[in-house]
Amino acid sequence: MPSNKVIVDVLMETSHLLQQKGWNKFSMARDPRGEGVSPDSKNASCYCLSGALVKAWRTIDPQNEDFYFKYFETKFSDDLRESYGYDHTFTRWNDEVATCREDVVTLIHSVITSILRDESAISLDFEVKAKSAVVDKRRA
Repeated sequence: MPSNKVIVDVLMETSHLLQQKGWNKFSMARDPRGEGVSPDSKNASCYCLSGALVKAWRTIDPQNEDFYFKYFETKFSDDLRESYGYDHTFTRWNDEVATCREDVVTLIHSVITSILRDESAISLDFEVKAKSAVVDKRRA
């Protein structure tokens, strides 16, 4: 499993791709003529959310591709449910609900925040347990 740092790097690259290249609906990537192409295509000029994610993880961490499909489906779906009350896939949200690139970039940043918040909670819990163990040793 990739570290949270690598996962956040993939998400930051996803956001960067959408901001630099552009966003679309109903195709993982499109060329300048609007024709659908693979996210890996050198002719890709814009991406949907899932296409940008695929391109980003294939660029940053291709050996963990099987991990990312399931992980991001869960992470984005959880965030959409929690933040927007939306109970469908993030690919459906991209195609049917999102109205602009900023909607998608905002969602990506929300998922990044949730990952960092979860990581902070785990670190804090570890610190509390470590301090408790020290106190217990002193009492013994």
